[in-house]
Formats: sequence, C-alpha cells, structure tokens
Amino acid sequence: MTRMLFLDIDGTLVGKDQRIPQSAIRAIRAAQGNGHLVLICTGRAMPEIEPHILAPGFDGVIAVSGMYAEIHGRVLFDRFIDPAVITRVSARYDKLGIDYLWQSSRGMWVTRHYMDKVRVEERFPEGSPERSRWHSLEVAREQARRDGVTLGDLVPGSKGTFFALPELGITYEQVRDVVGDDLDVVRGSMGMFAPENGETMCKGISKGEGLRFAAATMGVPLADTVAIGDSDNDLTMIEAAGIGIAMGNGEQCVKDAADWVTDAVDASGLAHAFERLGVV
Repeated sequence: MTRMLFLDIDGTLVGKDQRIPQSAIRAIRAAQGNGHLVLICTGRAMPEIEPHILAPGFDGVIAVSGMYAEIHGRVLFDRFIDPAVITRVSARYDKLGIDYLWQSSRGMWVTRHYMDKVRVEERFPEGSPERSRWHSLEVAREQARRDGVTLGDLVPGSKGTFFALPELGITYEQVRDVVGDDLDVVRGSMGMFAPENGETMCKGISKGEGLRFAAATMGVPLADTVAIGDSDNDLTMIEAAGIGIAMGNGEQCVKDAADWVTDAVDASGLAHAFERLGVV
C-alpha cells in the first residue's frame, strides 16, 4: 500500500528556528525509499518557502492553502483572487491600520511592518532570487495611484494574511467582519507576536481540497492519505485525510479533530508519527 503524506510547514515540519529537525529529514527520506509519497501542504506561497525547507526533496507541494499545486515538478494549477477583491479588502485593512500580506506564485506584497515582523531581510539575503519576490505594498499603492489603476491590478494574490498588534485594540473577529463575504477567513499561526491574526482565502478553497485533488491525481485513495498539522488552517486537511495527526505543540481544536496526537515538532514529533504509521 502506497501512502500519501501531507505535511504542514510552520509548527509541523519546522519549529521556531525555521529548521527541519534531522530526525524528520531522515523519516521523510526513509518513507520515500519505502515507496510512499511525501508532500508539503502549506499556507505559504512558493516564494516564501526557503530552499533549505525544500531540500529534503518532496514529491509535491500544495501551497497557498490549496490555490497552487505541483507534483513531481509539474504545476497542476495556479489560482488567483479576483483583483477587485484584492482592492476592496486592502482598502478595509488600510482603514483599520492593520498589517497584511498578499501572496502567490508570482510574489509577496507586504506592508513594511509586516515585512519586519516576519524577518524577511534576515531570512532572504539581499540580491537572492527569493528576496526579489518580496514587494512593498506601500510602493504598489503609490504606483497604482500614478498609473490610474487599482491595487488589485498590480498585486496578483492567491491568499492573504493579516495581523493586528495588541496596542491597536482590534480583534480577529472585527477583521473577519470587515472582510465580509469577499473571502473565507480562518485564524492564523502568528500568535507569537500578534494573537489577533488570520488568513484569507477564496471561498471553497482549502488545504483539504488540495489534498483531495493531489490524491486523485496520483490515484491514491483518500483512505491511504495522511495529514499532519498544528493550527486552524490545517483542519480541513486533517478532516479530509484517511488519517489526521496533530502535533503535540498544536492547537486544541486540531488535536480534537485528529485521529491521534504525536509529539511536538522539536521533540521529533514528525519522525515519531512516521514510525507509528509504519512508513519507515
């Protein structure tokens, strides 16, 4: 039986140091050597996935929470939010004064404060191909004004994320209400510095839908799929997979939805999950 394993990145594949534990790398390669397929299933866009995270050699990537899919180097789909929605939601964010990001395979458009918080300059060296894909939303807004176009015309986004610092006094629920019916909103995983944060996606698109599509493409029954995650945006893939596993450091709602819970990411949780599954 060939199993297809889908791994979230933040809090699952990597810990706070943004490095994959050696135990996880060994487990991934051993599982592949035993004929199983191991894919990343992440809320990140491709430009935000550092080369060292891709280095183990995955069989595919489901990115931007199901808006992009690539298997064995072939892009299966690459979807984008309606530019008019990008323009409307951005204006609402600007009115609230919160920081946000639009991301896709074509790049990352981000407010200055957001860029500082996610340590872009530290993670992606000046002059590197990865750094060149990060763009200033402040510059894009000014360019749109000069060119007489909308912000959405200049910002091809597949997903968005936002955060409100505590001193703003703005809650996740307020931001969700402001976004309205334009996009689906789920809680994000940036709680270390901004508890009020979330992700915005096209309606009906999710990690779970990406998992189903990838499994069907590879001819793997859903019963033979495994999803491993830690936060709200992993719930749809945890629920869609034949086996859903929560990380020991995961949120309670993910643990409640999972079939079982492994150890924390920094306690070889991924390797232990592979061992219990019998894929290594």
